[in-house]
Amino acid sequence: MTAVEPMTQSAGPILVVDDDSGTRLAIQWMLEEDGFLVDTAIDGTQALERAANRTPALVVLDLRLPGVDGTMVAAQLRTEHGAALPILLITADDRAEQTAHQVGAYAYLCKPFDLDDLVAAVQRGLNRLTG
Repeated sequence: MTAVEPMTQSAGPILVVDDDSGTRLAIQWMLEEDGFLVDTAIDGTQALERAANRTPALVVLDLRLPGVDGTMVAAQLRTEHGAALPILLITADDRAEQTAHQVGAYAYLCKPFDLDDLVAAVQRGLNRLTG
């Protein structure tokens, strides 16, 4: 994690959840380079543990995860942190739009995606919190 927080980010980190280490690290590095505080999780169980310890400002969530999948993670996050927690769904699923709506994600990106598009989507999600 980095200690730099942009003015637009609330107190919690952006939680990046993806079982693919290359994708997870690329997202983490890109967001940290843009000044965001980032925490990561390799699966759904770890994501829920991290979110319980510190409420994230936003969650970048892969749909297909080992064990507890992204749909279940989103549902549990909604139960614990409410509907206001922004969730950005990332997936290779061909029903991404339907699934994003189903889990209450404010947006989705289909894999493979451009990292600049991801940063822009994260910023939009954080801007929703600040008005």
